[in-house]
Amino acid sequence: MQKSFILCFTKLIIGTILSAFLAFSTLNAQPLKEGRDYIVLKNPLNVPQKSIVEIFNVGCPHCAKMAKILPKLFAVIPQEAVFLPYHIITGSQFSAQASEVLAVAVSIDEERTLHSRDIESYFRRASNAYFDAFSKQKIFKNKDSFIDYGLDAMEISRTKFETQLHQTDVQEKLKIWQDSIEQTGIKSLPSFIINGKYLILTQNVKDTEDFIYKIDYLLGK
Repeated sequence: MQKSFILCFTKLIIGTILSAFLAFSTLNAQPLKEGRDYIVLKNPLNVPQKSIVEIFNVGCPHCAKMAKILPKLFAVIPQEAVFLPYHIITGSQFSAQASEVLAVAVSIDEERTLHSRDIESYFRRASNAYFDAFSKQKIFKNKDSFIDYGLDAMEISRTKFETQLHQTDVQEKLKIWQDSIEQTGIKSLPSFIINGKYLILTQNVKDTEDFIYKIDYLLGK
């Protein structure tokens, strides 16, 4: 997949929005419109109801900004809402290795009954470390040093990583994540699919408050 196909999402901003969002959702709630705020996927993802799929890449600077917004989203949406991160391979450096580390992280989280939205999760620890490294333009001398950087953030060994990586569930995740590009037809990162079928039209998102409202609205649809 070429870099030119994946365009970074540029219209979200970071701010303190929890109290503002609550006021917005109760006083100014407006029904969303298909074709303006979201589209219905022709080929829905096989995910649970009340779920948020984020298709992203750690090399995308706007995905890094979104990683700082997401905790504010998680503080507002229902606790039962499931967050499913799909890291995809793009033209960014060490993209494939990032997918492997993060797929292993999610797998370990599942074994330990952690959720990817939890701050203590292995996924959040590894993804935040990579976002931070890219933002600081950290230089990795090779693929192994890049992988080890994520493993250090999770505090797991290379042996544990290699063993987990070859498990069936991890390989299935890697395939599902990459196949989601064609299945959803996304053309920007990050992209968000709610309940497996509602793709938010990010070009029409006004700000962080609007983004959170739309996700909350579609979760209940």
